[in-house]
Amino acid sequence: MIYISKAQLFLSVSLMAAAIPAIAAENKSKEPPVGSAAPTAMTVSPAAVNPVASPAGKVAASATTKLNNNPDQDMTEVLIRKINKGSGDIVLRSSDLPPPFPAPKADVKPEVKPEVKVEKKAEAKPKDPPKAEPILITVKEELIATPMIIPEIPWTYADGPAGPENWVNLKKENQLCGKGKMQSPININFDNTVKGSLSPIVFEYRPFFLSLMDNGRTVEVIGAEGNNITLNEKQYRLVGFDFHKPSEAAFNGERAEMSVQLVHQHFDGSKVIVEVMLSSSPKLFEAAKRSWWDSTPKENGLFQVILNNVPLVKNQVASPRDVAINPQQLLPEDRTYFTYMGSLTEPPCTEGVAWIVMKTPVLVSAQQVHSFGQIYNNNVRPLQIKGDRIIKEAR
Repeated sequence: MIYISKAQLFLSVSLMAAAIPAIAAENKSKEPPVGSAAPTAMTVSPAAVNPVASPAGKVAASATTKLNNNPDQDMTEVLIRKINKGSGDIVLRSSDLPPPFPAPKADVKPEVKPEVKVEKKAEAKPKDPPKAEPILITVKEELIATPMIIPEIPWTYADGPAGPENWVNLKKENQLCGKGKMQSPININFDNTVKGSLSPIVFEYRPFFLSLMDNGRTVEVIGAEGNNITLNEKQYRLVGFDFHKPSEAAFNGERAEMSVQLVHQHFDGSKVIVEVMLSSSPKLFEAAKRSWWDSTPKENGLFQVILNNVPLVKNQVASPRDVAINPQQLLPEDRTYFTYMGSLTEPPCTEGVAWIVMKTPVLVSAQQVHSFGQIYNNNVRPLQIKGDRIIKEAR
């Protein structure tokens, strides 16, 4: 704290007032030429500094811009304000002075803040639009009626679920087996036939190598090219022939011991089946008081070759080496016949089949009949209703 009397203060102010014009002149000489940027100097009036020159006895300070960084001027202004406030001793405190403006230090470098590295966040890739999830439909199993798969039952000649009476129930294709009106075999009654002159059947059979199989229902011989028949100027190829015990057709209500059926087919699909009775006894036609026997029954050579080569495994074709047969050996010398329109005698019981039943049997031995009976003893379909069909007999 600084104590100054009014006399001392008056003397100091007077001295400073005398010095101010000289300082102002000196500062003016130092002003830069016009056009240069220089600080502006403030001119102080002696009346403003000298308290006596003021009519009120007080010093009026000019509100001009202070000299740049001038502590004397600051002190002067503070003293003038103190004098104007009152009498007595004047006390100057450090807080009355304006804070000094620190001069910049020449060699001090501005503080450099350490560079703060900001890690760039990885750019988030745009997410793929969510895929539409498949709609799952859960259905309770008990609500679904699973069709029952019934295994196919092979048809048979024996009585039972797959027997002849139930063939119609085994497949849809077998409807004619139960509902057909022209089914085979039938009974041929000699008194109910239409007798007339019928076109002769031309048999064009020749030897071929034997191929046969046991198909689980009969013994079947596979036909060969070049074996045909001609009926009503229409040719049919021999597809094959098979054997049945007893015969399928019946004469006057009686069946022969056996029969062979020779199946022929035209290229348009139509079929002709020739059935020949096989018998070792003349009793077959005693009811009709007719006999075709001119010699004692004896063994049939072709039938024996077939019996010798029946395969040991079912449904497997056997072709014995260098074994040839001629179907002519299964035909009687008398070629007269009965004929009617019928069907297949096995499923699907297709109708529209022309049947030729030879009137004269072919002789075979009792041993041959017995041997075949060891393979199939009853492989025939029951007799079917004749209905209003016409049976013709050749004279």
